[in-house]
Amino acid sequence: MFFCVDIGNTNTVVGIAEKGAITARWRIVTDRNATFDDLAAKFHPLMTLAEVPREAVVKVIVSSVVPVWDHSWERFAREYFGKEALFVGADTKCGITLAVDNPREVGADRIVNAVAAIARYPEGALVVDSGTAITIDVVGPDKSYRGGAIMPGMLVSLEALAARTAKLPRVHLDKPLHALGRSTAAGIQSGMYYGFGGMIDRVIEETLPELDFRPRIVATGGLAGGLAAVSRHIEEYDRDLTLRGLDIIASMN
Repeated sequence: MFFCVDIGNTNTVVGIAEKGAITARWRIVTDRNATFDDLAAKFHPLMTLAEVPREAVVKVIVSSVVPVWDHSWERFAREYFGKEALFVGADTKCGITLAVDNPREVGADRIVNAVAAIARYPEGALVVDSGTAITIDVVGPDKSYRGGAIMPGMLVSLEALAARTAKLPRVHLDKPLHALGRSTAAGIQSGMYYGFGGMIDRVIEETLPELDFRPRIVATGGLAGGLAAVSRHIEEYDRDLTLRGLDIIASMN
């Protein structure tokens, strides 16, 4: 079993990978102040409920975009599992090349997504990952990571809207029933979903002519399911794409 950790700016997704399948998964709030003891207190009961014995975990692999929290996870891997955590980076053996100007600028999550996507779609893939930021990444059939785009995420934009306006409230990001909102909350929901869906589609439309292949367009991330439903170009939603990538990289190392 591999203990796979994807540390994002807002949420951290943890999964158990066994024989190529994700057999358990948990999503927790990213708490930069959480210590090793906090992590152990959280995951020991979760793993017990899922009937995952810690002795069965043979490797811990981490994708992190929050460096300040890495030390707590290093200690957790060492003291709870007795393993040294593998942190994914530009130098990690992962089966793809980073064909960009500065490979060290590529986030670990984007590398992991590209690895998972090309393993599943050998014809090449375009990945839309919706989290704190929305990223679009392209990996070619030659297993080269070609680059992509970065834009603010839906929650970041929603918080900014509420913070910088006097009368607009914070709302839940539920998928709207109609584009024409009949209340302030419904109007914000419509603007968020259809606005971000349209923004993603436009970036995809500008990207496709620059490629020498037709990629499979797949979405992942906490809010990607709703965006996939309103996008004209996203063909598939895979909630476990990043965990699958961590599983593949763990197997290579």
